[in-house]
Formats: sequence, structure tokens, C-alpha cells
Amino acid sequence: MRPQKFIAKTSILMLTLFVMVVGVGRASAMDQASIENVQAAMRTLSFLESLSKDGPIVVGVVYPSDIPDAQAVAEATAQLIGTLHGPNSRTLQPQLISTNELSQFQGHLDVLFLMAGASSHSAVILDCVRRHRLVSLSDDPLCAKAQCCVIAVRTGPRVEISLNTALADAVGARFSLVFTMMVNRK
Repeated sequence: MRPQKFIAKTSILMLTLFVMVVGVGRASAMDQASIENVQAAMRTLSFLESLSKDGPIVVGVVYPSDIPDAQAVAEATAQLIGTLHGPNSRTLQPQLISTNELSQFQGHLDVLFLMAGASSHSAVILDCVRRHRLVSLSDDPLCAKAQCCVIAVRTGPRVEISLNTALADAVGARFSLVFTMMVNRK
């Protein structure tokens, strides 16, 4: 092998190793409960009948811009979401959005996943959810109290899912009958 090819291959291998190590570091920012909550929240999309039927599902991962390190945790969450699959093995395509950026956001989103602390910006979230007719999901109990998430998911000894029926109706979200019978409706 020529020295230039060897150096190029070695550089690529080193860069790949670096990316893998950095990626593992971010994923470790999430505890197991958070990982299980995100997985459960993404599984609820299988029951969302009003979701488009083809193409990737774009998940806006909304983090509070006023909390230090919230973006790093949101990046780890987005990285996890990107490894999961939606209904019919569709790709989940995460997109990070801060609460400051949410009111001006003009791109395409299918759903929002609200990070812990985002519910303190409930007015901005509700405006976006209603304007873009989006289902918002969260594992943050404060999100349900602020009434800015359509679906609240918590895992533990058992999975608890709450559906905000008024907000679901406001954004035109339709869920399967089986789903609505299994969840807590508020």
C-alpha cells in the first residue's frame, strides 16, 4: 500500500472512531428511564391515524433555550429518536428546535417532542402546535400540567399514557379507538 493511501485510510478510521466516542458520550447524557420514555412516546405514533402515511416522520425536538445544557440533552434525545422507527418501519427524522426558534419556525414537522422544561414556554408551544396542527408528545409531567402536550408518556413499573383530548381535537389529531380506550383521557 502506498504511504498516501495508508495515511488517508488511517485518518478516516481515526475520524470515525472520534465520532463514535463523541456520539456515545452524548447518548450517555440520558438515563435509562428517559430512554424508555422516548421509546414509548415514539411507539404511540403507531396509533396516530391523522399522521401522513408515507415518507420520514419529522420529529421536532423542542428544548428550553433558557436552561443551561438543555441543548446537549436534546441532542442526545434527537440522536436516540434517529435510531428508532415509526409506524410501518418509517424513519424518524429528528430536528432540534429551541423554544426561542419555535415561533418563527416555517419548516415541515409532523410531531413535536417536548423536552423537560419546555413547558415553561407553553404559550409559544401552543401557538406552534395549533398553527402547524401538530401532535406534541412529552415525558415531562409539567407538560401535562401546562396542557401543552397532546400525549404525555411515563414509564416505570408500567407505562402511563395521558391524552389531552381538547388539544388533540384542536390540532385535528385522530387516534385509533384501541388507543383511546387504553389511555387516560383528560
